[in-house]
Amino acid sequence: MMQETNLSEKNAFCRFAMGTSLTAFGIAKVSRNPNCTAGRLMIAFGAMKMAEGIFKYCPTKALLGSSMQGAMNNDNSNGNSSMQSMFSGQNSMSSEQIGKLMKDFSSAISGNMSGSNTTASKQSDSSTSNQNSSESKSSTNKAQNPS
Repeated sequence: MMQETNLSEKNAFCRFAMGTSLTAFGIAKVSRNPNCTAGRLMIAFGAMKMAEGIFKYCPTKALLGSSMQGAMNNDNSNGNSSMQSMFSGQNSMSSEQIGKLMKDFSSAISGNMSGSNTTASKQSDSSTSNQNSSESKSSTNKAQNPS
């Protein structure tokens, strides 16, 4: 039973090359010290990477891909396809939707800016009127009490 490939040519070559070098280092370690656990693990891991490179199939990638696909299918049943488009690399929004969002964003920013300007001007007007009223009260007190 032949699995379909899930690795590109470059990826497969890199896995094969790294697996070969990892296996060689593992063999060198085990040849110096036959009880070296790290060397044995390097040989096993390197051989696994070499096999992935030869067959252009990574079982871990296939397992993660199928679990992601299952998660995306569950989200699609709820009406949310943004996760699927995010993982597939496709743009989920049309140019019209993006344009509408940009207009809404710019109007919200300009609306907030003008709102903050009017708030600031109201605050400055109230502080000016408070100053004027305090000045008039102090001048009235001076006229009544010339001490």
